[in-house]
Amino acid sequence: MCSKFVFLLTSLFILFILLAPLTATALAEGTLEGKKILMVIAQQDFRDEELFKPKAVFEGAGASVFVAAPRKETAKGMLGGEVQPDFAISDVNASEFDAVVVVGGSGSPKYLWDDTQLRNLVRDAYEDGKVVAAICLSPVVLARAGILKGKSATVFPSSDAIAELKKGGAIYKDESVVIAGRVVTGRDPASAEAFANAIVSLLRGEEPKQTSQPTQQPSSPKPAGFELFYAVLSAAVVSLLTTRHLTTRHRTKRVK
Repeated sequence: MCSKFVFLLTSLFILFILLAPLTATALAEGTLEGKKILMVIAQQDFRDEELFKPKAVFEGAGASVFVAAPRKETAKGMLGGEVQPDFAISDVNASEFDAVVVVGGSGSPKYLWDDTQLRNLVRDAYEDGKVVAAICLSPVVLARAGILKGKSATVFPSSDAIAELKKGGAIYKDESVVIAGRVVTGRDPASAEAFANAIVSLLRGEEPKQTSQPTQQPSSPKPAGFELFYAVLSAAVVSLLTTRHLTTRHRTKRVK
């Protein structure tokens, strides 16, 4: 009887410890329901991770994500990813979105830096109180739009990109992610997840954390079934050890 009671308490305790993080994750999901985020990419050679990673983070938080490019035809990434844009940049109205995020990649200087319609889009979004963000080589777009003047910002560490930021009045920081009010800039593909999390925090009305180092690549999450199996297995092992201990004590008493 005693061993069964110990087994029950131990099982409940281990399940609570292991499943509490899952519960917290579930509560965090859906907090951006009703929010709309526009991600802008180059027609060719956008950086795949800088689109797909943040997009997954945004959608996981409950936001609706749309993609715009210079043209509405299929856009291709540096690593082979293909995307059918929802809009051409010229057809987008900034007032319809809660955030505008400009993706980087080697195609950014060719397709995005000199796009005056994109500059107007990010400027309108900023002046309308939206969250405006750019990563890798694309913070140059924000600098040329005039919204980085006097603000700290980061960019992919190429001499041309850094010079463009400073020319636009930005205070260059060699950091993974830099937040300046409602403006978020990210340095490189390794910063994509931290970059996305900072944007989510701003949209939630929270204070985002500054990130000075590149984000480590996250390990593949274990499925919920694995967590439950591990919890039950752990409980069983603890119960066996406890039962054995109690049995040993009982035998010792009998010998005495």
